[in-house]
Amino acid sequence: MLGMERLEQKQMDEIVLDKHTKLYKRNDKKTDFYYCCVKSYVQKNKVFRSSTKETDLRKATAVAKAKAEEIYRNETFGAVVVEKTFNFIAKQYFAHTLNRLEKGLAKSIEQEYISIIENKFLPFFGDYNFNSITQHNVEEYIASRTTKISRSRQQTEQAAWNALQKYAINNGFSNKHIDFVKVKVSKAKDRLSFSKQEQQVVRQALTKLRNSKSKNKLTNELNELLHDYYYFLLHSAIRVGREFMRVRYSSFEYKSTKHLSKAEQNVFAELDENEYLVCYLKEGETKTSFSRQVIIRTSSGAFENALLRIASRCELSKNIYDKHKSESELKTVEDKRKCLKDLFENCDEYVLRLRSEVGVSRLSDNAQLNRMKRLTRLTAKKFNELLNDIGLYSDKDGNFRSLYSIRHTYASELLEETNSLVLVANQLGNSAVILDKFYNKADSQTKASAFVGMAEELAYKKSSKKENVDAIEMLEAMLAKLKSN
Repeated sequence: MLGMERLEQKQMDEIVLDKHTKLYKRNDKKTDFYYCCVKSYVQKNKVFRSSTKETDLRKATAVAKAKAEEIYRNETFGAVVVEKTFNFIAKQYFAHTLNRLEKGLAKSIEQEYISIIENKFLPFFGDYNFNSITQHNVEEYIASRTTKISRSRQQTEQAAWNALQKYAINNGFSNKHIDFVKVKVSKAKDRLSFSKQEQQVVRQALTKLRNSKSKNKLTNELNELLHDYYYFLLHSAIRVGREFMRVRYSSFEYKSTKHLSKAEQNVFAELDENEYLVCYLKEGETKTSFSRQVIIRTSSGAFENALLRIASRCELSKNIYDKHKSESELKTVEDKRKCLKDLFENCDEYVLRLRSEVGVSRLSDNAQLNRMKRLTRLTAKKFNELLNDIGLYSDKDGNFRSLYSIRHTYASELLEETNSLVLVANQLGNSAVILDKFYNKADSQTKASAFVGMAEELAYKKSSKKENVDAIEMLEAMLAKLKSN
């Protein structure tokens, strides 16, 4: 027995395995190898022929069946397997990466790689045979751009290109790597922040916008959400966009201040308070994919009040809010925090929601991602329009402000208040390079204070049994730079 059904034997050395696949030997008798012939599953009159390189019928049958399965699988992506087009390999990469993202094995930035390959590379390279792409072709792609792109955007494009090249090589589709061409890019703009006076102007404009009434329901809901979103960003180190979009009420917790380090107590602990508010950002839900704990600045009460306002008008959280409102009127800090603790423990709904949104937590992953992208785009556009109206959108040098400028404001103020660079790094979730850019804008007094703080932090880490080599190297580099200045 061959372990398979011999459906038909038309003539000597020709065996039909199924309606798409057959084995045969060449009539010229120049080789004893079996050949397989596989009919296309999607293209009429299209066949794929190849040698099994096997003389044993059992082994040749296994090779033919595997080849037929491969062709069937690949043709579902709309590409011809033997041609190995850029389009085919890109779609194989998409399926592979989406599967890894779903399992939590890939970084969130790889979702952006898919977008770049699909929207930028495929329209240009789609019909190319992957192995026929040359450095000249890549140069032609670069030259086809109608506008210059930023340095960070070029770096992301290059990373996406390298990820696809690596996948093609590792999976046997290609045996060469084509470098992405580096070109001159538009000069990076300075990151603008808001001064105290400018913050007051923005707050007044947001309040006026929230209180205004439009005939458009979506406009009214965006106005009230943007008002609260501003306070969230101004009092925390949670990133603008999808990082904050993923935050739920269950992401928060009040903890005892005894868990804070001395440096953290100096910055975040309030007078006569024995607890602080922390937000847990899960692994895979942050820009860097790593989990981190963000301490919320609650001294003004603005962050907590914004949480309560959204809870008061949205599905599911409204029931908990109304219960506490009827019991205590939520007039004191103690009453508000009691309500928030109830929300944190019993409401797993996303925080950033429009008033009319229902069933948000029940959406599929794909629908949820699209909702977050849409809300991110709408809030960013609305805030830019507001800044333009109050004359704070750009400066005389052509640098622009945006929602991200609120995070930059928070970072700049925190760096001026604390002498622990490590503390700021942990809160922001940024690399030492980015922190150094923020840090260099501080005045000489702040730099001197930071020097002392870094020196103390370095001494502590070197004496610790669980020393962090990377952190030590970072601190030593920063101290050396300060000394040279």
